[in-house]
Amino acid sequence: MKMVIVDNPQSGSAIPRQELREKCARAGIEIEKFVAIGDGFENELKPVIQAGRPIAAIGGDGTVSAVAGLVAGTESTLIPLPGGTLNHFTKDLDIPQDIDEAIARLATLSPRSIDIAEVNGTFLINNSSIGLYPTSLRGRDRLESASILGKWSAAIVTSWRAFVSFKTYRVTIDDETFETPFIFIGNNRYELGAAGAINRTRLDEGVLTVYAARTQSRLTLLKIAFFALLGHDKQFDEFEEFFPVAVTIKTDHAELSVSHDGEVCKLRTPLRYAIHPKALNILG
Repeated sequence: MKMVIVDNPQSGSAIPRQELREKCARAGIEIEKFVAIGDGFENELKPVIQAGRPIAAIGGDGTVSAVAGLVAGTESTLIPLPGGTLNHFTKDLDIPQDIDEAIARLATLSPRSIDIAEVNGTFLINNSSIGLYPTSLRGRDRLESASILGKWSAAIVTSWRAFVSFKTYRVTIDDETFETPFIFIGNNRYELGAAGAINRTRLDEGVLTVYAARTQSRLTLLKIAFFALLGHDKQFDEFEEFFPVAVTIKTDHAELSVSHDGEVCKLRTPLRYAIHPKALNILG
């Protein structure tokens, strides 16, 4: 078996490439080449994807998501391997989180097709959100990167800023339109479990999950933002849930800050989310 590996060698948790070669060799896998994720990596992968060859992405959800977006809708196969801080996607696929186990089992697997979500041309393997969370996350990252405040202090400051300046957005789901200050969109069905945990058990149902906060109470919005920043799922207590195949989000602003698979970017409005059933071939 031969494959190309996309990795992030600058990551603090990155496995040395020579060590990866040795691990793969023990499993009977030949690494054709490594491609570092970053500017221009898409061009390096184009001939690989056009040839329909398998591409392994080793890293966190951000790395895997970036590669999945290129592989989706092609004959190429994505091989997701855990290797970063956040590995929700590989966990939801029941891929072992030990890299040696994950590599060793590849020879026993067959490719399968799963769903992938998309918003305005950007693909999502996990989820996306608009409103208080991406606004607060962007501010928290600025504060933490500047070493001004720790996690708790940054959470308090950025939650308060979002609390003061929050906006609402017009959302259309199945011909129903309403205003919301926060919306979560997931690739496939996410369900709330015990103690506020949010779980995803499959990736081939062909639906989106939407949690929308209908409240206009500033105190409730502050609670949502604060728990989101600290990584708790208690903010979902205030949400209504939907399972559509498409969602449209409109606003008076030309652009919105959107979080997607742990990243934050600006996208032009309106935002149109859709599910693409069985569009992503994976081995894992």
